[in-house]
Amino acid sequence: MKRNKVQDLRVSGFMTTDLVTVAPDDTIGDALGKMKTHDVHELPVLERKKIVGVVTLRELMRRRNLPPNTKVSTVLQVPPELTPDTVLPEAAEKMISTGFRAIPVAKGKSLVGILSRSDLVRALVETKALEGVVAKDFMTPNPQAVAENDTVEHAVQIMRSLGERSVPVVDKHRRIKGIVGMKDIVDLFARPKVREQYGEHAGREEKIVLEVQSVMRSPPITVGPDADVHRAAELMAKNHISSVVVTEKDEPVGIITTQDLMQFLAGLRERDQLFVEISGLEDEPPEAYDEIYAVIQKEMRRIAELVEPRTFAIHFQKYSPEGDRFKYSLRARFTTAHRVYHAHHFDWDLHAALKGLLEVLHKRILKEKERRMTERKRPHSA
Repeated sequence: MKRNKVQDLRVSGFMTTDLVTVAPDDTIGDALGKMKTHDVHELPVLERKKIVGVVTLRELMRRRNLPPNTKVSTVLQVPPELTPDTVLPEAAEKMISTGFRAIPVAKGKSLVGILSRSDLVRALVETKALEGVVAKDFMTPNPQAVAENDTVEHAVQIMRSLGERSVPVVDKHRRIKGIVGMKDIVDLFARPKVREQYGEHAGREEKIVLEVQSVMRSPPITVGPDADVHRAAELMAKNHISSVVVTEKDEPVGIITTQDLMQFLAGLRERDQLFVEISGLEDEPPEAYDEIYAVIQKEMRRIAELVEPRTFAIHFQKYSPEGDRFKYSLRARFTTAHRVYHAHHFDWDLHAALKGLLEVLHKRILKEKERRMTERKRPHSA
């Protein structure tokens, strides 16, 4: 395949050098205030000009019951290493595998910049890397949505269970009305004075009773199923958003997120093995990951005979519909050199659910290959 220009670009050409930082002794209230003021979700933590970690909105949301005067050192995380010379596909892979949406860029021990997903989206737009890719072939189909009168707390739970940063908002006829994301509700967690005055319990109650329609963005940014994904990326970059809803007759039929764009970019990295992303299993023991990887690698050898694999992202959703029994719902996004495949499967047993999902994916790829072969033969038959 023709080499994509974005494959050879480096972090130094797209990183942000206008830096906003915090210190370990700063409070998470201070950090949230800076995130809101500067519209960023990750802040490098510096101690005597040395990088000691990053504080992220995702971690603050996960631990949102902590009082605002908690020190940043309590919640800081260690980011992956990124240098100005790192190529962009490798940077995208590091963001996906570690969950960071922005990574500090260091030269030696000095902080010289920060690279965010927005910077990588800009690179994809400038290089026109996604021109010719159609939205309906790239989007995640049938996105889960929330209702206008659902609570913000419910929307947060949905986003966390799906491993997403935003969800469409619909009316009772499933017509698109808006979109709500972590970015829209950060204000609720950046009110230390209110929390201190009324107490922790009052702060939590406020989030529970607040309805989605009071914080959602409306009208949402949308594209049609036949739109070019390059156009969706342009809209993300222009409006500083992390997702674009794909609609047909005012109904959300798909969604394209920055995570999807990162997987596309990571798929352009030259590597010997398939890049696999697993999410949603944070509560499972480490050995569970090893077993899952082994099953995926075995099945991918069979799939590699049909297509050229690039990335495989799988999200596990665990819930308990009947007493103490857990059910597993799995969603997968598989990127090949030519197209994107989606698969969904569920089962009471984790391994049965995984094997079932991979079998669904294999059958879908086989069916698509047979369809393409039939189309190739038609002109000769005619």
